Amino acid sequence: MGILLALFYALIIAYCIYRFETLRPKNMQWEIPAVYFLAKCIVGIGLGLFYLKYYGAGDTYGYFSDSGHLFSTLFNEPKQFLKIMLGYHLDSPDTARNVASLHTWVDSGFDEYYNDAKSLVKLNTIFRFVSFGHYEVHVVLMAFLAYIGLLLLYNVFLKDSVPNNKGAWLILLFIFIIPSHFIWSSGLMKEPLILFVFAVLLYLTNITTQEMRIRYIPYFIGIVIIFCFIKIYLLFIMLPGILAIYSFRFKKPSIQILMLGVFYFVAISSVLLLGKFNSNFDLPALMFGKQLNTYRFAVFMNAGSLVQPISFAPSVTSFLKHFPEASWYAFFHPTLSELKEWWFFPFSFESWIIIFFFILNIVLDKGKMYFNSSFCVLSLIIAVMLLALVGFTNPVLGNIVRYRMIAMLVLILSSGSTLIKLLNQKYISNTNEKIEL
Repeated sequence: MGILLALFYALIIAYCIYRFETLRPKNMQWEIPAVYFLAKCIVGIGLGLFYLKYYGAGDTYGYFSDSGHLFSTLFNEPKQFLKIMLGYHLDSPDTARNVASLHTWVDSGFDEYYNDAKSLVKLNTIFRFVSFGHYEVHVVLMAFLAYIGLLLLYNVFLKDSVPNNKGAWLILLFIFIIPSHFIWSSGLMKEPLILFVFAVLLYLTNITTQEMRIRYIPYFIGIVIIFCFIKIYLLFIMLPGILAIYSFRFKKPSIQILMLGVFYFVAISSVLLLGKFNSNFDLPALMFGKQLNTYRFAVFMNAGSLVQPISFAPSVTSFLKHFPEASWYAFFHPTLSELKEWWFFPFSFESWIIIFFFILNIVLDKGKMYFNSSFCVLSLIIAVMLLALVGFTNPVLGNIVRYRMIAMLVLILSSGSTLIKLLNQKYISNTNEKIEL
């Protein structure tokens, strides 16, 4: 029954993609995005079966079961349901009793600001109004969230670059089937929700720099508030760059890119300086503690994908010294020598694809188009910082390939988009030469 209901919803969404132009990439036939969305639904259900077989259930079923318990309180204790959904007075005895039965409600080694499990449980509780308690329907709805996120990122990077030659179509295919996001953003996981809010914020930044309209401001403020309950550290990584682009939106790209560097330098310096006066904001110590907790838990759980962590000390000097190593660590793992499980293979090769795209950009025009785009440079900075965060804190291959999703996506999107533009330019140029002849 669950599969049939999920298929019904998936087909409705596919029809909407066919019916409404805003739900598909500009100048692209509807069959391509519709099939892509349906493929994500299939992959998402398969991912759930993978977790069921290899992990006994995993967090994907944990979020689903917790949403079921929270949904049941709506009928048994509606007042407690509203308090939990609104995050109001959760330490009261009755509310705390219901929260205590939610096993994935808190899954963070720090505090609630590092925890997005609550938001995912609440979102899936809302989904239960239309899913009738079927896991597969939740997967379809999460896949649709991810699809919308990818569509918005397409509009940021590729809106005016629809491929018109086979080479460009091949690159577009690589961009959207890269394992990091095609797999992890397809299931009932945190990643589809993270991808959605990340894409919305980047898209709003893009359109507000082109069209200064007051009506965008409430959307911008709203998505920032929502972001605070999803992945606040990713929001902090994005904000300096967004403020730089927005503040210098009328300047030429070279000025915007220069100010990106200035804003990030000031932001990072401020954070590191703040940590000297307040231990709660001591970034190197926080990273060190998170790595230690993750490593201990992995040893306790006998994780088969545990690798040697980054050897750094909880000091500013050591943190800065090992920053490039941490970024490379997260980007390049798993290495070919670490392919112990069959499902590691795709994640090993995606790094090489991204490197190949960057090399092609340099060969074709020395990277001028890439480094003349403020959004491409912003994507590179976000990716490097996010990869460093993952590299510092996660010595487990399974976590690395999952948590680096946004970083790998924006890297291949930014490098692939400029590559498609370059190939299209060469294709048009060659076509015009043939016509003249």
